This record gives sequence, structure tokens and C-alpha cells, in this order.
Amino acid sequence: MNSSWTPAAQRLLNKRLWILGYYSEDFPGDMRAVNTLKYHSSRIDVYADFAFQLKSDGQFTGEINKTALETAIERGIPPLILFHNFNGKIFDPQPLRSVLSSNASQKNCIRHMMNLLPPSAAGVHVDFEGVESPYRIPYLSFLESLRAELHGRGLLLTIAIPAKRSEWEAPGYDFGRIGSLCDSITLMTYDEHYSGGSPGPIASLPWMTQTLDYAIRYIPNEKLLLGIPTYGYDWSSEPTRLVPMRDVPELIAQTNARPLWSDQAVEPYFYYWKGRIKHTVWYENEISCKIRFGFLKSYRLRGIAIWRLGYETSRFWQEVSSKILK
Repeated sequence: MNSSWTPAAQRLLNKRLWILGYYSEDFPGDMRAVNTLKYHSSRIDVYADFAFQLKSDGQFTGEINKTALETAIERGIPPLILFHNFNGKIFDPQPLRSVLSSNASQKNCIRHMMNLLPPSAAGVHVDFEGVESPYRIPYLSFLESLRAELHGRGLLLTIAIPAKRSEWEAPGYDFGRIGSLCDSITLMTYDEHYSGGSPGPIASLPWMTQTLDYAIRYIPNEKLLLGIPTYGYDWSSEPTRLVPMRDVPELIAQTNARPLWSDQAVEPYFYYWKGRIKHTVWYENEISCKIRFGFLKSYRLRGIAIWRLGYETSRFWQEVSSKILK
């Protein structure tokens, strides 16, 4: 272990259980996530600000949300600064190809990351999605260099990785090596059915079980955070819409829909018609989340990672308190 961790990093490492919340905004002036940091700070151990988007030259665009940072620091919540390759529509593999293509471009990228960290950061959260199989080894060498740089400054290397059930899924990610290199690892156990695909559960219980069974073969369970989605999708012949958990009751009321429960997926869903267009909505609610919290004990995990702060309801936080924090 590093004997010279920063106070923020040390505080996190001392915690047996982490409740991590992802911070993001859907539109300018979106205050939902900040309000969650304000009003539920006693239940949040760490947050990751979805701040910086990778460009092909290894530099980044974006900024840290200052209001969130000040709110979190006032309340003693250590920040992780998140670096991603989401271009507003998709997680773009192009900048990754370019940055991972040589040691020099990797080092250049890491230098830019270091320059963007505020003094209060506990570390970095890497959310590079869609790493292709030819870049599996370069991605590991990138993480190795980043880890050396961060640990040298007493900071943590944390990461988000795709949920998978076999080596053939997401082959760009070597779970074993990632598990040994990173200090904490979010398993993105959500988007089993995603906005660009066909309707279905966001994170069915059997699928989550399979992905956890695969992950713990390679990754120490005390490093794993279980991804918890606090949203659903509304699929129809029109573009798919994300529906935050907190907005679902209103949508049900507006459309006179009848909420249904899938025993197989252990998740709620419903249908409604808008004119002649049929809509299918699968979503997580407080009950389905509470059941998923049970994985923490059964798999002895480090904690949960909530995508995203501001989508949830106050009852969700009551379940966090009664099921996880009691």
C-alpha cells in the first residue's frame, strides 16, 4: 500500500463500503444532481464528475462542475474526476485508437489528465467505453502508466468497465489485469437493453448474476462496485427516450398505464399508446433496486455506483439506508 495517500484518498480507502454517485447534467442549468449531493450527502461516500471528454490529440474538452465540487467538499464527499470518450451521442472509439496507438501519445494524454485535476480530487475515474480488441494490451499499458503517475501523487485510479458474461463480450477489456491495476472498479451492470436496441429489462436479475459471476473470477470482490441504474427507457417507433426513476410515476399517471412486474427479470415495465404509436417502458424502481442491493452482501462487494445522481427518488435513498447502511 502507498503510505503517502492524500487525505481524500485515504478517507476513501478506510471506508469498507462505498456509495458512489455519478455526477452529470442533461441540459444547461440541470440542478438535479447538485440537489442530490446537497440533500443526501450523508449517504454518499464519493462522487465522480463526468467532466472531461477525450479528443484524438490526447487533450480534453469539458470542465469540472464547480457548484458540485464546492457542495461536495463542504459536505466532506471526496471527488473523483471522470475522463470519458462520450461525444454527446456515442462513446466514440476514434480518440481511443489515436491515443492508445503509441507510448508517446499515451504519456501526452496522461500529462493532460494530471493538469486538469483539482487539488481536492481523491483520484481519477476512467470511463473509456468501447475499447476494441486490438487495443486490449495498449489500454493496459495506458492504465499502468496512469496508475504509476496517480499513485506517485497519492491519488486513486478508479475505472468503469462493461458488464460481460464471457471473454468474447467486450474483448478489449482484460478483467484480470484491470482488477490488479485499479483501486476500485465499477461494473456497469445496466443497459442490458439500451436506447439503440430493442425493448427489454435495463438490468435483469439473471443477467446481473451472470455478469457478477464472471467478474469475480478475475477481479477482487473488495474492489468491485455494482452499477445501479436509476432510470428506464421508453421505446417506440420514435427515438428512444430515457426516463429518470423520479419521472416514472408521472408518466404512468399521464398515460393511464398499468405497471406490470416481470418475475423473470425482477423489474417493472408497462405499455402505453400515444395516438397509434405503442410505447414500451422498462425501468428500475425502489423495489427492484432494493433487491439488487442484496448482491453487496452475497458477493461481498465494495459498494454500489449509481447512474446517475438526480434521477432517483427520496424513497430510493431510504432503501439505501435501510438495506445497505444499517
